[in-house]
Amino acid sequence: MNSASIKIVRIFSSALVFFGTMSVKAWEIDMSRRQLEFTEVKEVDQSNRAPASETSVFESLFEPTGATQDIVILNTDKGFVPETITLRKNQVYRFHVVNVNEKNKNISFKFDAFSENHNTVFGKPKVFQVQPKQDGIFSFHCPETELKGKVVIINSDRGIATSGK
Repeated sequence: MNSASIKIVRIFSSALVFFGTMSVKAWEIDMSRRQLEFTEVKEVDQSNRAPASETSVFESLFEPTGATQDIVILNTDKGFVPETITLRKNQVYRFHVVNVNEKNKNISFKFDAFSENHNTVFGKPKVFQVQPKQDGIFSFHCPETELKGKVVIINSDRGIATSGK
């Protein structure tokens, strides 16, 4: 046997010793807590239900609201578009704040009256909902660029949802 074949035999025998000393562990599954019997789900007879005039549990927990209205605010390098927004009291609004500012691609949006503070990254909208409970004039701003906008909340059914500059 030459020296090359002796080296191969040594490597092979050391590999056998290495793999020979490995232990294998199996997964153990506890089947003692499995459910043995299943109950069949049956349809409920709808004819015996309470009349619709009674308040459901869900309705008693939450105030009924109208449809949610979407509001889009663009944060540009020249200011917010729209700069002034008019909302109605007790209506639900979904805000979409989008940073389209080419100069500042990672800036904040603060709407302190509703405790909404968001980091806005260029081109990615931040979405949140508000339901104004009090009429008045409230401001939103961007601390990094010192841009400001305002929200006017009115107590009227004839209000305009959004208005421009």
